[in-house]
Amino acid sequence: MNKSKKYFIIIETVLGLMVLILGIIMLSDRTGNKLGRVSVIVRDSDDAQWAAFKYGIRMAAADRGVEAVIVGTESVLTAEEEEQLLESEINNGADALIVQPIPGEDTADMLKRIRKRVPVMLTEQLSSENGEASMLPVAGADNYALGAALAGELLEDYSSRLEGKTVGILSRTTDSDMTVSRMTGFCETLKGTGAEVKWQVAGNFDNGEGDYLENQARVDFVIALDDSSLTAAGEELAAGGLYGALLYGIGHSTQAAYYVDKGIVECLAVPDEFNTGYQSVNEIADRLEQPFYRMKNQTVSYTMLRRETLFLEENQELLFTMSQ
Repeated sequence: MNKSKKYFIIIETVLGLMVLILGIIMLSDRTGNKLGRVSVIVRDSDDAQWAAFKYGIRMAAADRGVEAVIVGTESVLTAEEEEQLLESEINNGADALIVQPIPGEDTADMLKRIRKRVPVMLTEQLSSENGEASMLPVAGADNYALGAALAGELLEDYSSRLEGKTVGILSRTTDSDMTVSRMTGFCETLKGTGAEVKWQVAGNFDNGEGDYLENQARVDFVIALDDSSLTAAGEELAAGGLYGALLYGIGHSTQAAYYVDKGIVECLAVPDEFNTGYQSVNEIADRLEQPFYRMKNQTVSYTMLRRETLFLEENQELLFTMSQ
């Protein structure tokens, strides 16, 4: 091969590399240097209970160069409506999804189909039709441990002597894996203590369904398994309802913390929703950067808040994220 031919090949190779680099630069400019777009779908996304979660989403998106979009949703969302939202987001350019799954036998299969198109991260565990975990990655607190820890606080307050005491349990739903796990953890921890679960009420308390709480039988303790039911019970107690029962529960909104400050909530278990959001985006970003990366479950911590510990220095960061 003569010199002129060698020089021609070298020049052609250099020009080809320059075109490739230019194309990459132009693509980066068009996408705003973002790694990808992540759509986040949770029920009633504008509700205050999602403040810490959304703050974590925003912080992780900024850290990892991801565009995160919180999709506006209603407080009541069916499985069919969620599927339509997911499909719509993918068609509109979503490269990945963070999803609060709607309880239902077909949801796990639907999300597995969606996962074949884009990466999916869940904010709650979801079982498939045969009762087994769906194997989709999840970020969030250990819900069984959360329920057990709440029962442990109640037992500690009464030196494990609960003979003859009655309990009422509130939750937004009865069929979600989150509720079932929290309920199981709570009830199994109280087993053999003499306490009796007298009633369980579930409903969408955001839409005024808390009115029927006043018709429940008198109990010594009301246990709220999520933020919506806790704030509904707190409002009812503040108005003189629920026969003055002592309220223990799980929540992560500023209103939940307010009821602790006012002495209406005896003990509040707060899952670290900031980290739920942050780690969800972090796993998604790893997957977008590395196509063969296998996303993993991310278990976040929880904190017990009481009136006397609410404003301690170690709880300031938690309170800050809840108010963002």
